Amino acid sequence: MTSIGYCANVHPGRNVAQLRESLAGPMARVARGLSQPTLPVSLWLSAETIRELSDQPSLAERLRDEAQDFGISFVAINAFPYGNFHAQRVKNAVYEPNWTDGRRAHYTLAVAELLPLLVADGTQHISISTLPLGWRETFSASGSGASVGIASAALEHIASRLHAIEQTTGLHITLDIEPEPGCAIETSEELVGFFSHCLPTTTRTAVNLRRYIGACVDVCHGAVMGEPPHEFFERCAKAGVAINRVQLSSAIKGTNSEHDLAALAQFNEPRYLHQVVTGFGASRRLWNDIPNFLADTNIGHNPAHTSTTKSIGETFSPTLANTALHHLTNSATQEWRCHWHVPIHHAMINGLETTSSAITGTLDAVLRLPNAPLIEVETYAWTQLPHLDHVSSESEVEQGIVQEIRYAQTCAAAAQAASDLA
Repeated sequence: MTSIGYCANVHPGRNVAQLRESLAGPMARVARGLSQPTLPVSLWLSAETIRELSDQPSLAERLRDEAQDFGISFVAINAFPYGNFHAQRVKNAVYEPNWTDGRRAHYTLAVAELLPLLVADGTQHISISTLPLGWRETFSASGSGASVGIASAALEHIASRLHAIEQTTGLHITLDIEPEPGCAIETSEELVGFFSHCLPTTTRTAVNLRRYIGACVDVCHGAVMGEPPHEFFERCAKAGVAINRVQLSSAIKGTNSEHDLAALAQFNEPRYLHQVVTGFGASRRLWNDIPNFLADTNIGHNPAHTSTTKSIGETFSPTLANTALHHLTNSATQEWRCHWHVPIHHAMINGLETTSSAITGTLDAVLRLPNAPLIEVETYAWTQLPHLDHVSSESEVEQGIVQEIRYAQTCAAAAQAASDLA
């Protein structure tokens, strides 16, 4: 199993100056706190940062050298948030521009072109994570078929460019789609359907597309959708979709009891979107954010509070047409799961259960994959936690990240030991 690092989108970095401050500050302190030779880090590069680095490529080399001085190695890039991920309000803006907008492809290619300058000598593979086409409502606005066609053509072009970069530099870069609740691709079934029905196996330039376009599995997202990790991995492996990256994070869950709903209300905050999902499979239902869900539990079903846009997945998933929405029950035992990235070493937080048990299952499943994916902790909302568990200082965030990585390393070692004994 590969070394476990973390995703630096938890730190500010909307431009090069801010990124360098985060590198020399919190990232370096996390690396020192772990006392290991090299800390793998997934770097978040905003569009503004990419513009600056593209104008001055020597800055990319400087970042690489400074990282090495701090005991950090850049092993992956988070190219999901295009704009400022630490703005006062992000919400749905994190999904823009989507893959029907030329800016998304331009930005992603610019990231790829810079990677040979950012990675350490001898690096063979690096992953770029990207959004699952777009937020379902806005991505489908121009018509499902048209949106999927535009996105597919862009991804095919990128695969050809990534092949050219590998031929020139020897660096194998993969662009890895990250399914997320509420987006055009939410589950492994939709992901595999997209690959099978919308992407060619070989590009028009005779490039093996699946060598360069793969999957990034976020454990929090899978837990919210109610999809066990081993099922996700097995479906992708069977379809020949490479899982090149795994992000470890936990969601929160509860029931419609008065206690749990009151606790969930404490997690409502203004920066990030927190989708809520109930049910499984055909009975699965999604609310765009916590206030929408709480309103429905209090006043009954209101279609205006939920996303009812036809899934673009219906154009390539033969079973998705059967996933009709069901009305919310008022039963206090009804389970909901909420997209809230909480620390992976907490089984309970602010009076609610977390999905931390999925971490061990994920690491067990990783060992059965045909390839060894990059593994990272991705808990980015530390400072947004409710007041009962609020993190008030930068040092507390750093200490928490260190605890998460150590916890993940312990889980990985246990999974490896169990596998060796089997």
